[in-house]
Amino acid sequence: MKNLIRKILIEETSEDDFVPLTGEEYIDLLRYASFDGSAVERMKKYRGKRIVINGKLDLRGLPVVNLGTIKVLGNIDASGTKITSINGVEANYISTYNTPYQKKIDWQNYQKELRKLDVYREEDKWNPEKFDLDDLGKCANALFKHLISTEFEAREPGDKERLEQLYAEKERLEGIESETENDENLIELRSVNIDIEEIENKIDIYDLLPQGRHFRLHTFKIAGPEGKSREEWAVGDEYDAEQSAYQSVENLIDDTGLDGFNRGFVENHIDEEELKDYFRDGERDNVRDNLDDYFSEDDYEYSDPKVQERIDEIEELLENSENLSQEEYDELNEELDDLKDSDKDISEDLIEEKVEELLDDLVSDPMDTIKNYGLELSSFVDMDALIKDIVDTDGLGHTLNNYDGNEDTIEFDEETYYIFQIDG
Repeated sequence: MKNLIRKILIEETSEDDFVPLTGEEYIDLLRYASFDGSAVERMKKYRGKRIVINGKLDLRGLPVVNLGTIKVLGNIDASGTKITSINGVEANYISTYNTPYQKKIDWQNYQKELRKLDVYREEDKWNPEKFDLDDLGKCANALFKHLISTEFEAREPGDKERLEQLYAEKERLEGIESETENDENLIELRSVNIDIEEIENKIDIYDLLPQGRHFRLHTFKIAGPEGKSREEWAVGDEYDAEQSAYQSVENLIDDTGLDGFNRGFVENHIDEEELKDYFRDGERDNVRDNLDDYFSEDDYEYSDPKVQERIDEIEELLENSENLSQEEYDELNEELDDLKDSDKDISEDLIEEKVEELLDDLVSDPMDTIKNYGLELSSFVDMDALIKDIVDTDGLGHTLNNYDGNEDTIEFDEETYYIFQIDG
């Protein structure tokens, strides 16, 4: 291990400038140093040197506060730690989920989102009376219309100024409260806080933070004083909602296969003609190779059609033998015997009829046939028809909304928009 690390670092540092450790060895040092990487660096053995870890470093859930200036020749999983910075840390990838550092980064990104929405607000970019809206703007309008018709109240023009006044009044009252205990003042402060909360709970369209996509649907959260809402909505017109549902079912089939779906439901969408085509050549060869197993003597026909014509002709003459001399009668019988020894075969029409009969038997229970022959079920299912039938049967909400399975619709710009609360 040490030789490998030396080989990697030889061009950028001398052997005396770094110390190779395993991930477990470094974690033991962190425990000794109260999980403070900078304290490890101050230890005499490591002072002035670079700690290099070969492989991954798994710190999940440990109370690590920082890592110092280590180099990891792999990934670092620092999720659930107390890390506030990763400055000086090198790794292929660093996971900082649920850490003070990640919360700080998320807050900074959130502020960037808010600044972008403030620009939208200043330009009134999502106002359909001022601009031709793009798809995102239309979805934002549809969602806003839905939200204020259900659980939210729309912000009014004077609310901003009123909120500034209330915060000023709150500051004044809190100053009085810190100096004296006055019941009347405390009641007034509570009333101001209620008014502030009421206004802050109102929204305008520019409080809708775009989050990306849920398949083809645009997703939004609501911006608030303490961050974005947990609730998340997916919005799109009828076409995008249907296409998203189809894609969702298709992904589910790709992930889990068809075994998780009702057998009869899937069986209804098996393309029986395609299944027959798979077996047709084999069944045809089987019939041709075993004619006597599938046909009786009466089914055979003379290979030369003229033979049967002549036989019919002779038999008709023999039926009227009173007009024949004995010699003619004997000659006709002799010719008839010779003709009846001519080559016989089964006609192509009869063979094809038998093949189709066998194929019909094979697809009478197509699921069992596919299973018994070890075939791939999906190869014989009309996937487009199956997916559409699943969506039509289950509904868009059940297909797209794993949160509560519900869907709402609202009209905007003469178009029906579908709204799904996908998180809450």
